[in-house]
Amino acid sequence: MSASEDAARMLKNAQEDAARMLKNAQEDAARMLKNAQEDAARMLKNAQEDELRNLPKTGKRVLGEGEPAIRKNKLYAIGELSSRLTHDLQNPLAVIKNTLEILRLRDPKLDEKTKENYNRIERAVARMSQQIRDVLDFVRTADLMREDVSVIKLLKTVIDDIDVPKDIQVILPPQDARIYVDVKQMQTVFSNLILNAIQAIENKGKIMIQVLDSDDDTIIEIIDNGCGIESGNLDHIFEPLFTTKQSGTGLGLASCKAVIENHGGEIDCSSIVNKGTAFTIRLPKI
Repeated sequence: MSASEDAARMLKNAQEDAARMLKNAQEDAARMLKNAQEDAARMLKNAQEDELRNLPKTGKRVLGEGEPAIRKNKLYAIGELSSRLTHDLQNPLAVIKNTLEILRLRDPKLDEKTKENYNRIERAVARMSQQIRDVLDFVRTADLMREDVSVIKLLKTVIDDIDVPKDIQVILPPQDARIYVDVKQMQTVFSNLILNAIQAIENKGKIMIQVLDSDDDTIIEIIDNGCGIESGNLDHIFEPLFTTKQSGTGLGLASCKAVIENHGGEIDCSSIVNKGTAFTIRLPKI
């Protein structure tokens, strides 16, 4: 066998290995995320049933009395699986990503079909990695490492790391403000909200970000002219594991809410179907 035939065989084997590993990782991710959702739903149902059994004979329930316990059960169910997700999925995903880089370096003159196959694998790896980050962002309880930062500077850093489609315009606020926050956690919040806005805009559109600064708090609005959110879903979007996306974990907005509330702030959403959505973050002055 000639050297060129040997190289071609090795390249083909590497491609098949990468495709097989990707398929296995996708199946593992789908199975584990489904198990996490089922476990959390079961624990939530049990917590609600326990709460009803323990009600006084009057049958009256103090509003909000059971929510902390229910939320704790959800966090426990997700937390138990997050370490397994990290261990079982991040390592093979890293191998797949590195294998793709090696294949591209070995054969820089790829045909169009092979390029598209590589790009498809790369997109799938990125999507799965984001799902893992969503889970980990939600269950992490790290202490806040606050620092004084410019809102616009923070937003620019986030947008630079996002692949914004050329037909979508992100409009930064005309005025700036200083906020005292955990920069990494707030980057996660802004990244989630901007990515959601991009996904809500089917073709061409705008994402407008506004800042209103006062003596008491800083208000940051992220507004898009996308498809909007159905009224029946609007009350549930911040609930853990609630999602209308086939590939979503239902943890992105729940993570945003947890981060904002951990900063002593609030996050709200208003939306009109086929008109757009606005997320409003209110952060208190420290």
